[in-house]
Amino acid sequence: MIKSFSLIFLCILTVSCSKKPIITDEAKHVDVQEVYAYDVPYIINYPAMVQGVVDYQVIPRISGAIYKKFYKEGSYVKKEQPLYEIDPRPFELQLKNFQGQLIKDKAAEDNLKIIYERYVDLYTYKAVAKQDVETARINYKAAVGNVQTDIANINQAKLNLLYCLVRSPADGYISERLVTEGTMVTAFQTVLNNINSVNNMYLLFSMPENQRVDIEDGVLDKTISVPKNYTFRIDLQLANGKIIKDSGYVEFTDTRISLANGVWNMRAYVDNKYIKNKLLSGQYVTVYIHGIKYLHTYSLPQQSILHDDEGAFVYVVNNNHAIKRHVKTGKMYDSSWMITSGLKDGDIVVTNGNIRIHENSLLAIDKKTNSKTDNDKDNLVLSNPTINQEKNEISKLNGSSPAIAKSIEKLNSSSSINMKGY
Repeated sequence: MIKSFSLIFLCILTVSCSKKPIITDEAKHVDVQEVYAYDVPYIINYPAMVQGVVDYQVIPRISGAIYKKFYKEGSYVKKEQPLYEIDPRPFELQLKNFQGQLIKDKAAEDNLKIIYERYVDLYTYKAVAKQDVETARINYKAAVGNVQTDIANINQAKLNLLYCLVRSPADGYISERLVTEGTMVTAFQTVLNNINSVNNMYLLFSMPENQRVDIEDGVLDKTISVPKNYTFRIDLQLANGKIIKDSGYVEFTDTRISLANGVWNMRAYVDNKYIKNKLLSGQYVTVYIHGIKYLHTYSLPQQSILHDDEGAFVYVVNNNHAIKRHVKTGKMYDSSWMITSGLKDGDIVVTNGNIRIHENSLLAIDKKTNSKTDNDKDNLVLSNPTINQEKNEISKLNGSSPAIAKSIEKLNSSSSINMKGY
């Protein structure tokens, strides 16, 4: 019995001693991306104010008291439609006064004409001096001038009577009244209402001068492309956060920098008929401009980039081990960084889980993506869910007018410009 127990113990001891302990570096689970350079779209947003293409103030041309109102606030009015009547009675009396003065001056003219003609006849017989003839002629000419002045005053009085009826300067929707019946108004000063267009709208915004110069430098260096004539396509965001895609396009860029605040003023056009949420003049929105691309650039998710004393770095996979590589970052857009140097096509970069690893860590790859295959279809990756891929945006314009679609297609046929005559 004792012999058997000893034999069993010996066998167990022999087996235990034959298994040597193996010290291993436990593999860290990470996600990676195989990176390739592509044309990275860069979307910029700015606050903007809505203004009607038609945006007129209703201002009287004569001074007086508001007598009547002929419109309903908020209604659509046509050009030349009567809006107000200014009390015409003072101008009617003024007209009668000028008409009476004309009769008086016309009689004086006739009388002086007769005197002048008589003096001319008498002068032929040397019955009067030449000076008397000249005096009669001058008096007659003055009378003729008085009559012409009276006629002009009468015409002006008639025009003032026409101006008593204040008419709409353009087609559009009329705003809330700023005066009431009985209010005294001053010619060319008092604002009575505003007439705003309902369909054709402008979005007024501006780009800081430093951004304009950065874009210009990039175009000159052939690292950035922009649409021809800076006709950027735009999305807009309403006050409640709602995004309206493909709302319009930039149709004007100023030829100078604002002296007031050093910005580059721009204006986008929106056709209000083709968007679901109608814009109102004076409304504030956010515009997202599309069309700027950083050429042959790498981009990585924000969490891929780490920092040490030397700057930004990433972990590149080599033989299933993490290799630390410093990179130079460019612009940040949405949740990604552009990488301007430090990477090459085919590099496999750790995009998730890098916080748990260090130099030469053994890696276990859970998920691998390929930026080349992800971007080959349209050469674009837009992680912002509010933005479509640019190539397809034209064909599936979500609410834009056909006119805008046609304009953008035409402008996008020229992919970039050299900024001559900027």
